[in-house]
Amino acid sequence: MEAAAGGAEIYRLPEECVAYAISLTTPGDACHSSAVSPAFRAAADSDAVWDRFLPPDHAAVLARADEPVECESKKELFSRLCGSPVLLDGATMSFGLERRSGAKCLMLSARALSIVWGDDPTCWIWTASLPGSRFPEVAELVDVCWLEISGKLSLSLLSPGTTYAAYLVFAIAEESYGLECHVGMLPPKATVTVVSGSSSKPATSTEHAICLQHMQGEEEAAMHRQKQQYMRLRKGYGRKMVTREADPDIRCPRRRGDGWAEVELGEFAVAGDGEDDGVVEVRLEEVDSRRWKRGLIVQGIEIRPKHDS
Repeated sequence: MEAAAGGAEIYRLPEECVAYAISLTTPGDACHSSAVSPAFRAAADSDAVWDRFLPPDHAAVLARADEPVECESKKELFSRLCGSPVLLDGATMSFGLERRSGAKCLMLSARALSIVWGDDPTCWIWTASLPGSRFPEVAELVDVCWLEISGKLSLSLLSPGTTYAAYLVFAIAEESYGLECHVGMLPPKATVTVVSGSSSKPATSTEHAICLQHMQGEEEAAMHRQKQQYMRLRKGYGRKMVTREADPDIRCPRRRGDGWAEVELGEFAVAGDGEDDGVVEVRLEEVDSRRWKRGLIVQGIEIRPKHDS
């Protein structure tokens, strides 16, 4: 009886106290709290709670939105940003939140990226977006022998104390060639470099091999992770047997819920002090540029939180 009476005391707390306690948890916990009782529901749904889950600068970010974002409550705004990212700066970037943590998720459109020969219509064309794309146009590869795509983003735009991963979001046209991970060709490599705004902090960088096609099945993925031998042409049209060492860390694409594909390019961490004025640069480029290719459709590079599980 005493335990039951003690448990009932919590319902006598002012709504402000309950809301403050809930705001110290997570968005998921807040949603679960609303099922405890009507009093908890009022506190868990309050703006005081969901304002704590929104980024401190969310109003400044939304001021850059291409269209006004109107919501009746902070909880509704949080849900809106988790489910439907907002376009910023003339549809060159999208802004959203991760539902699990409330951390920022940003995506650079193809227009915001640096694409080698991207302004040459014989190499790349800009077309209307495909179904599932966030942006009004995408870049489609026509014919190049050297693939290089990069993008930069200020770390101050991201959530402090968060580990992020960068993903190339793309599709492959039906009439494509040269994008497969052939045994006789080295796969493209992706690098993610963080340059700190402080001269006392050295730049950090990660590098991974990636494959844009032939990674949907486990058998194909395993094949690309094995040690392989292939012939390479030399000057004078001679041939040389080259061994490619096994790469267990090669990154494989996967299908997204919006119908596009994505491949992880690398990860990086944002300092927890909220004062990091550095820049992260994400780059995809080929190691061997002697084959022509066509059919890669680039929507952009997405940067979102990465979790161990």
